[in-house]
Amino acid sequence: MSKYKKVYTDIKNKIEQAIWKANDELPTENELMDMYSYSKDTIRKALSMLELEGYIQKRQGRNSIVLDHNHMKKQYVSELKTASELNRLALHNIETEMTDLYIVQGQPDLMETFGVDEAVDFYRVGRVRTIDGERSEYEISYFDRRIIPFLNRRIAEGSIYRYLEEELGLTISHSRREISFRHANEEERALMDLGDYEMVVVVKSIAYLTSGQIFQIDTISYRPDKVSFISIAKR
Repeated sequence: MSKYKKVYTDIKNKIEQAIWKANDELPTENELMDMYSYSKDTIRKALSMLELEGYIQKRQGRNSIVLDHNHMKKQYVSELKTASELNRLALHNIETEMTDLYIVQGQPDLMETFGVDEAVDFYRVGRVRTIDGERSEYEISYFDRRIIPFLNRRIAEGSIYRYLEEELGLTISHSRREISFRHANEEERALMDLGDYEMVVVVKSIAYLTSGQIFQIDTISYRPDKVSFISIAKR
């Protein structure tokens, strides 16, 4: 990991763990240089990355300030986070239930996206996420079994990404996302607490390893009043 990414990761973790809270001022650049034993250029690159992702606001002639980076409902489209990571401060009661887990093969849309032939098969994992007592999210994931050869209920109802990174030693790079709004299908109506809502917000993601290889296609359906998406635009 590069020096500026180490600084970025450490400061981001301190913000997410509320060591540095919203509206707190960060140490000066010189103080951060002493703290991390890196050059001013390294510190500035780390701070720029934090600002781009909405963690801090740099201020001319003054210390950077920590922004309110709420950890649930608001999803930052520039980040690849699991539900447990978004809920790091335990502000919400989140339960994940696996609804199904089986192997699929020869599915044309999957073969086209993954760029494989019908000999390759995939895990299909269905999960419902209950947040503060309401079934607000329904997720369907497909994993390339050449990369992830084994999944079970314990892993699926825990953190699949933690399993991939810590037990399989995979390095996850990024995802490409598409956000849409459509009528709920029969499966979503049965598994989600939609109430009077007839529509769902759908986020489809294609996730990549650092090698550039696709390992997952994921679709999450959200109840419209239970999620918002934030992107940071810089001039």
